[in-house]
Amino acid sequence: MRWIALCLLLVLAGCGAGAGASQAKLESFVGLGSAPRPAGLKPAELGTAEGQEFQRILERAKLAKPDEVRAALSFAPPADRRAFAFVVPGCAEDGAELTIERDTLTAKLTGGENVNCATANYFLTVFSVDRDSIPAAPTLLTMPR
Repeated sequence: MRWIALCLLLVLAGCGAGAGASQAKLESFVGLGSAPRPAGLKPAELGTAEGQEFQRILERAKLAKPDEVRAALSFAPPADRRAFAFVVPGCAEDGAELTIERDTLTAKLTGGENVNCATANYFLTVFSVDRDSIPAAPTLLTMPR
């Protein structure tokens, strides 16, 4: 009977572990408008060389909301968390979520259903994640709408 209870406990503890809902928190969401996505822009971890390059690329793009972008990218997570920035194409979304599956973090926009856009809009999202819930070098992806 103990083995059954232990197995059930292990199964229940593993449920939803890949979803990342409890480990990921949306820290910033900034609409960037419909200007073309800057060349060479890839999701990045803040506080790293890649994060600094991400910020430089966005600053050179001369966005309409440079102060909001700068503030979002200045986010410094506490020691037990890491922060990741993504630019995701969409339409009229009003939020975003981060899915964690094994070694992959995927940003996806939410909201804005039933809106038809002629031109894509872009959104800057910054998430913080429990340091212990992800590997040292995760794969970062964006999921277009």
